[in-house]
Amino acid sequence: QRFNAGDTTDCPVFDGLFEFTQLYTGASLDGAVQLCQGQTDIAVNWSGGLHHAKKAEASGFCYINDIVLAILELLKVHARVLYIDIDIHHGDGVEEA
Repeated sequence: QRFNAGDTTDCPVFDGLFEFTQLYTGASLDGAVQLCQGQTDIAVNWSGGLHHAKKAEASGFCYINDIVLAILELLKVHARVLYIDIDIHHGDGVEEA
């Protein structure tokens, strides 16, 4: 309950949750690092984009906001980052960050 995760929330706890969050978040960070180092021109993480997660709580089936972490990585090299959310609803976790 404390982090909005559990049976009575929209962010259930399940076996492998930690590994799942490591994989999708790591993939977004890896893409950002490769872009910053000039190793690629395009990076896509089809398993990422969990735009509802907040700094200290899960929300909307999103546990860790990989988008915000990738943007922060990109800002280490680039002065500005354009984020376009093509989902049909509001990415409140990204906006809050």
